[in-house]
Amino acid sequence: MSLITCCDHCRTVFRVTPEQLQAHGGQVRCGRCMQTFDALVALVPVDVPSSPPSPPEPPLSEPPPAAAAITDPVPAAAEDPGALLDILPEPPLAQPESSPESLPDTPSAAHELEPRIKPVAVPRADAENPFIDVPAAQPEPAPRRPWLIAASVLLGLVLAAQAIYFYRGEIAARQPLARQWLNTACAQIGCIVALPQSPKAILIEASDLQSVDPARPNRIQLTATLRNHADHDVAYPALDLVLTNANDHTLARRIFLPVEYLGSGRDPRAGMAANAELTVRLGLDTGSLGAAGFRLAVLSAPQR
Repeated sequence: MSLITCCDHCRTVFRVTPEQLQAHGGQVRCGRCMQTFDALVALVPVDVPSSPPSPPEPPLSEPPPAAAAITDPVPAAAEDPGALLDILPEPPLAQPESSPESLPDTPSAAHELEPRIKPVAVPRADAENPFIDVPAAQPEPAPRRPWLIAASVLLGLVLAAQAIYFYRGEIAARQPLARQWLNTACAQIGCIVALPQSPKAILIEASDLQSVDPARPNRIQLTATLRNHADHDVAYPALDLVLTNANDHTLARRIFLPVEYLGSGRDPRAGMAANAELTVRLGLDTGSLGAAGFRLAVLSAPQR
């Protein structure tokens, strides 16, 4: 009788004999995945068909001599054709690349058991299921919550309004068309649209200090030409005027705000346009200082 067992790791089925199982207590090694498993766990007996009986021999006229009784005994393997069945090649049911072998204690035992364990082909589990490749149905997406969408839109509007409020000056400087809209909105909430201060972008192209009336040398006039070299509108700067004597020592100093040197014809909040030029004229009364020179600089004007 032959037995069939299955590898626990790769599920390959093999044919084994009781002698192979008794050699190591049922522990064998799979020839395919080279893993050791207990062959007694999934053991299935298989009956080996016996060979057809041989035709009866014709009776002998004389009984065989007594010497035949003391001839050498025939080995048990030759009398039992089933004992040699596992050594013969298996029918082409399966063609595994390797065969399992039991765990031998010595190399001689391993060579003795290797040809006696042969895999038997079994159908794969996925071959029995014709729908194995059919993809599973996709779950339906969860319905959107209207209140969550509304809250997200409202939050986005609030963030956009905050950004416009904090950067209203920069927006008005770079988008002159939006300045009127921003001024209207600020009038409703009590804010002002102040253009960005950029004194480094405003250069003094020319400046001069001259006496207006020779009879009154204390009456002088400052003339200066300013140009905005920025690519956007900037706030009007403050002018820092320093009067000096002949030794370049400071005699007096005054800072003029835009509302003082622009006069009534210009709005101080309008700012200087990009690449715009402005001519400033200031009449001064120096009194008894006796100024001989001056220095003029551009400063950031305080916001009002």
